[in-house]
Amino acid sequence: MLIRLLRTICMAFAAYSRIPVPQVKWEERNAAYVICFYPLVGIAVGAAEAAVLWGAGRFAFPTPAAALLLLALPVLFSGGIHLDGLVDTADARHSFLPPEEKQRILKDPHVGAFGVIRLLLYLMLVLAGLLLLLEKEESRQILYVYAFGIPVWSRICAAFAAVLLPKAKKEGMLHAVTAGAQKKQIALLLPPGVLTFAGLCISGPVRAAALLAADLLLFLYFRRMVRKEFGGMSGDLAGWFLCMAEGAGIFVLVLVSLVMC
Repeated sequence: MLIRLLRTICMAFAAYSRIPVPQVKWEERNAAYVICFYPLVGIAVGAAEAAVLWGAGRFAFPTPAAALLLLALPVLFSGGIHLDGLVDTADARHSFLPPEEKQRILKDPHVGAFGVIRLLLYLMLVLAGLLLLLEKEESRQILYVYAFGIPVWSRICAAFAAVLLPKAKKEGMLHAVTAGAQKKQIALLLPPGVLTFAGLCISGPVRAAALLAADLLLFLYFRRMVRKEFGGMSGDLAGWFLCMAEGAGIFVLVLVSLVMC
């Protein structure tokens, strides 16, 4: 059982990150539970971001340098797979074609103008939020908790969306890691979700409540978008949702920080 557990964890890191792990054989009986260990990747990303924040304060990094490092770390850890979903989804949505054609665009390896524009806009907005938070000492302290919490929380939200929403096709990696025992997958995702949210509440219940509300609204919007525009979930759409959830976390921190000051 322990060996199977470790293999599944390695499969999760190999699928959703570029963090070096032992190479294991992709087994279907383990694949259905890979999504349950997705939050562990968020823990690794969050720990790295917290370390950058500590190093930035310890060695007096310029604020722009610290913000750029925080922006770059999730991309370095994931290899850009989630941003790839953001770009592909933007291209598909701006085609204004039927769902079947949009699914075809998601699989197209070429990048369109709208995808590039949305990517640049997303990165600039996140960078602006990080700069605003790092400028104030009280906001910087809050970032220590949220730098660790947001990567975990956003991956839990993305995992729930991947499990709960209908899939466009019965093929691909997303189907492989969400098919089968969906009730067990959801049950295994609940404890880390509750613990992560409890940790965020300790750092500030208002911020945690605002984050929960933002992600619930995002999920409702995403569910409508998936069903109406794409006819079902895909890996690229899951990447789009993760990027939006992480961006929402930064937006909530900035908004609450401005209101409470």
